[in-house]
Amino acid sequence: MNTPEKIPFNVEAENYILGCIFIDSQLAGEIVTRIGPDDFYSKENKNIMTAILNLYQRGEEIEYVKTLEELKTMKLLEASGGSEYLYNIIESLPSTANIDAYIEVLEEKSLLRQLYYTVGKIGREVLEGKYPFSIVGERAQKELNTIIDRRKTGDVKKIHRFTTQVLDIIEANKSKTGAVIGLDTGFDEINKYTFGFQKGELVILAARPSIGKSALALNIASNACRNVDANVAFFSLEMGIDQLTMRLFSSFSGLSISKIRSGNLTPTEMATLLAAKSSVDRLDLYLDETSNTSLNDIKAKCIKLKRENKLDFVVIDYLQLISVPGFKGGRVEEVGVISRGLKLMARELDIPVLALSQLSRNAEQEGYPLLSHLRESGSIEQDADIVMFLHREQQGKESDINDMNQKRLVNHNTKLIIAKNRQGATGMIDLIFKGALSTFSQK
Repeated sequence: MNTPEKIPFNVEAENYILGCIFIDSQLAGEIVTRIGPDDFYSKENKNIMTAILNLYQRGEEIEYVKTLEELKTMKLLEASGGSEYLYNIIESLPSTANIDAYIEVLEEKSLLRQLYYTVGKIGREVLEGKYPFSIVGERAQKELNTIIDRRKTGDVKKIHRFTTQVLDIIEANKSKTGAVIGLDTGFDEINKYTFGFQKGELVILAARPSIGKSALALNIASNACRNVDANVAFFSLEMGIDQLTMRLFSSFSGLSISKIRSGNLTPTEMATLLAAKSSVDRLDLYLDETSNTSLNDIKAKCIKLKRENKLDFVVIDYLQLISVPGFKGGRVEEVGVISRGLKLMARELDIPVLALSQLSRNAEQEGYPLLSHLRESGSIEQDADIVMFLHREQQGKESDINDMNQKRLVNHNTKLIIAKNRQGATGMIDLIFKGALSTFSQK
C-alpha cells in the first residue's frame, strides 16, 4: 500500500503559489479561478487557500493581516502553522516570474492524487461486491472522464502558438496526391466536397427509413478499410451482425443478398462467395451489435481500440438509439447530450465519427429534407461538422411496386444532399442504390 510520502504532491509549488498571491495582488484573481483549496496537499496550505478564497469571494483585499484574521475566524490559525508559517512563505518567495510553471506542477499533482483516490474507491467498490459491473463500470468511467477532461482545460494562447502547427498541416496536405487529405470515403464526389472525412469531425448522415443510410454507411466503412487500410469500428444498434456481414458478402461478391440468404448457390457462385469472404476477412473492421448501448459504452470501446492502434474511423447506426442512463431531461435534450458527446469523442480520439440519424415525417411532406427535419434534433445540427441527407423521389415504375421487398431489388436514383459543410461547400450528388446488392455507386 502506498505511504503518504508516495502520494503525488509538491509543497514547494504550493508555497510558491501562496506567496505569489500575497506579493502580487493582480495574480490573485487569476490563481483562485484556476486552482482551489483541494488542489493543495498540505493541510496548512489547504487552510490558507480556503481563507484566501473566502476573502476573494467577498471582494476583500488579499493580504497577510486579513488572511490571518480569516484563519482566526475559521479557528484554523494554529492548525495552519500560525502567523510565523505564513510569514515564512511570503519571505522565502524569490519572485513571481515562474507562476505559470508552478501552477502547472500543482495542477498535475492534484490530478494525479484525484486519479489515485478514484482508482482506490473503484477498487473498494469492486471488492465490496454491492453493485453489478454495469453500475460500477459506468460510475468509474464518469469519474475518470471528469479527471481527464479537467486535465485538458488549458489557458488561452496567443495565435503564434498555433500558426506553425497549422502551416505544418497545410504542407503535409500539399504533399498528398489527389483531393483527399482525410479519410477516403470511396466516393469521388463526396471526397471532392469534404476532401475526405477529417480527424475530429462529426459527420451526420440522415434519411427517412428504408432509403439506404445503413447501406451507404457500410459502403463508406468498407471502402475506408480497402482503400487506405483504415481501422473502422461499426456500432450497429439496429441491424444484426449477420445482416451486416451478408451485405458485405453481397457487395464484395456481386451476388444478391436474397440469393446469399437463401443459400441456393451454384458451385460457381459458392466459389465467388468464398472469395468474397476471404476479402472481407482481411478488413480491419470491428463490429458491435450490443443493444441498448450507452454513450459511455461506445466511448469506452473506442478508447480501448485507439489505445491498441486499431481505430481510424467510427460509424454509429444510429444516433437516436444511443442512451444516456440516468439522464433526467427530455428526449430532445438527451439527444443533444449524445450529439455533443460524439463530437467531443471525435476530437479527443482525433478521428472522424459518422453517425446516422432519422429524419422527421415532415421531410416527406416538404420535398427535399432540411436541417430542421433532423429528428429530435436538439443540437445535432450545431454539433455536426457535416450534415448529409439521402433523398429519393419515388417515380414511375418504382412507385408501381407495392411490395417493399421487391422495391429493395430495384436500382434507385438517389440524391446525397450535403446540407452543411463547415470546412467546404454544400451541394448535391447523384448516386445509384443497387437494391439487390444493398450498395451505392456514383452515377
